[in-house]
Amino acid sequence: MAVSAAALLGIIGLLCGASVVAGEGEGDKWAVLVAGSSGFWNYRHQADVCHAHQILKAAGFPDDRVIVMRYDDIAQNALNPMPGVVVNRAGCLPTERDASTGEWDVREGCNVEVGCGRDYYGAAVSPESFINVLRGDVSAQRLFCEKINSDPTRFGGCEPKVLNSTARDRVFVAFFDHGGTHMLGFPPAWKYGAMRYVTAKDLRVAMEHMRSVDLYGELVLYIEACESGSMFNDILPQNVSAFAVTAADPFHSSYASDCGLRLGGVTMPCLGDLFSVNWMRDVTRPGHMKYETLEEDFDIVEEQTNLSQVCAYGDESMASEQISSYLEYPTKPAGPRRAALRRHSSPRSGAAVPSLEAADAFLAASAIPELREELLARKRLREVAEANLAELAAVLDVPQARGLHDIHDKSICHKKPDPSFADGAAGDDFFDCLRSTIDRFQDVCGILTAEDLTRSSSVFSRLCAARTASQIERAMG
Repeated sequence: MAVSAAALLGIIGLLCGASVVAGEGEGDKWAVLVAGSSGFWNYRHQADVCHAHQILKAAGFPDDRVIVMRYDDIAQNALNPMPGVVVNRAGCLPTERDASTGEWDVREGCNVEVGCGRDYYGAAVSPESFINVLRGDVSAQRLFCEKINSDPTRFGGCEPKVLNSTARDRVFVAFFDHGGTHMLGFPPAWKYGAMRYVTAKDLRVAMEHMRSVDLYGELVLYIEACESGSMFNDILPQNVSAFAVTAADPFHSSYASDCGLRLGGVTMPCLGDLFSVNWMRDVTRPGHMKYETLEEDFDIVEEQTNLSQVCAYGDESMASEQISSYLEYPTKPAGPRRAALRRHSSPRSGAAVPSLEAADAFLAASAIPELREELLARKRLREVAEANLAELAAVLDVPQARGLHDIHDKSICHKKPDPSFADGAAGDDFFDCLRSTIDRFQDVCGILTAEDLTRSSSVFSRLCAARTASQIERAMG
């Protein structure tokens, strides 16, 4: 894993002033698991999050140390041919029906919906609630949940469950959804409403707050999203004992996995995401969680995630720690490792599809009128938004992005966009511009679906790197 000069300085500082956790013995452990999408065509994100929860439960995590956010519109969805069942890999799709009930006979251990939490669901899966969880802001979250829980017009609910960790604790955050340049997506407040999102600045500020109020000793983040490297590249603060692994570099798509499979006469949506299924498969292999380090997990997953460039950011001194330090509760003595861990091939069925194409591919393959209408509605929204965004970029004379075709090259993880935003106060101006521009665009120019936000995010980023927020707003009228 390549380390930038700034990261090396951060590591040196940490080595000289020893980690809080390492110096005081092992504290507690917490996990935050987020699926930031909705809709049956985005099945894979909630399958990922429930699979991750199953892994933590099997490793001993109590429910009060895991916070789960998912829309929860998959298992009982009318489009689901296995009501109440969610699977995360092709090998779990059943091939036979139960003779007595006629229901699909799902193999034991395959239904990740069983026991999957939903501390926040429906409309409660939002940028605001995610940031409140990370900040440990129970007062703000209590008000948020009271508002959501008292609104009969919206599906959703929550309890004000937030991180209550300390400076001795390890915190693991896993996020599964669509993303784009410097942003992670969240479901709209209503169907065909404006896409909601968290920017890299939002996440950075939340992490800085977590550090300042001693909400963790060490923090590990695994992010499944397109262009997810852009959330941390030249942004993740140094000397904050945080290590982030992303499904993709700052410029390219991540990939959905196990796509296009049929169950009976029904085409299923993509069941998982390539990066996430790979890391979850790796940590559950015999001996891997116990003996494998974060760096070894990275190397294996990077090799198997062969369609996007997996990247790592932040304090790489943490990469030498065992996976069990974050994913096992409590960490049990492992004893000496007797042999090298075996590397397994990554068996795959079905197609791997760029994440931003997965929903349309599923909708296009369906003969169900409701889904064909959904596809047409999405195309209409896209056409309007793309035309208006192209016109805006032309009016402001913003240059096109430079081509970046070498996906499998670790150096791309730390490559700066061109044009690039500045650091410091100018960097904050850039992110403020990014938010105001996207919000204004969705108000007056066209609503963006999750996939369209991914497609257009690099354009919005170039706009704000080259022009001021006021210039852009005037051009939109």
